[in-house]
Amino acid sequence: MKLTPFPTPLKNGVSVLVRDVTPTDRHLLEIGFAHLSGRARYFRFLGAHNPLTEKELDRFTAANDPDHVAAGALLRCRTIPEPIGIARYIRLPDQKHVAEIAITIADQYQHQGLGSLLLGALAKFARQGRITEFNALIHSENTAMLGLLDQFGGVQTALGGEDIEVTFPVSTISVHVPKSSADNRETRGGAVRAIINRTSAKLRQFVNFHPEFSEINAPDQPASVWENEGGAIV
Repeated sequence: MKLTPFPTPLKNGVSVLVRDVTPTDRHLLEIGFAHLSGRARYFRFLGAHNPLTEKELDRFTAANDPDHVAAGALLRCRTIPEPIGIARYIRLPDQKHVAEIAITIADQYQHQGLGSLLLGALAKFARQGRITEFNALIHSENTAMLGLLDQFGGVQTALGGEDIEVTFPVSTISVHVPKSSADNRETRGGAVRAIINRTSAKLRQFVNFHPEFSEINAPDQPASVWENEGGAIV
């Protein structure tokens, strides 16, 4: 469960790097938390919250696995790494097709498309893990998050008090995440094989119309040694 790091611009033109959250990122989580306003902290934890505890840092930086995935965003071209967003999901133990999500964006970088971007990264791995539904507990005054999830068909259920549960299908989330190296190799291999097949077809057609060149390649023989080996070498 590894996310290939990739750079991308936000709506305001700021360039960020999206990547996995790893056990070595404890200090980055502490920096990010320190930069959150009191209101943002309240919305994230649905209540007042002191600095992150060691236990929370352990949990929030745990390595990704089929039941837990976290992705974060860092500002690019900074001497000191500056985290500005993080998103994670945890699969529900009693409903394997459902995962609970949480998204936190630094105040000054909200409304710039970062929440959707991180949600897309989560969706990529959710689909691989056969998770079909996300849910989230949102404070009723957190209109930014409620608006974001409403874009994906979120269904709201009031839980009493100030908390709202939002559920929505993973299938509604557009995934704008670059493919892994293995995926890219497979894609390039398919493209090369398509070119070879087209070239082979043209050569066979040429031989059919010009029998005098039949010694070049019989119509029922592969036109490439790569075809003979079962596929292109990439």
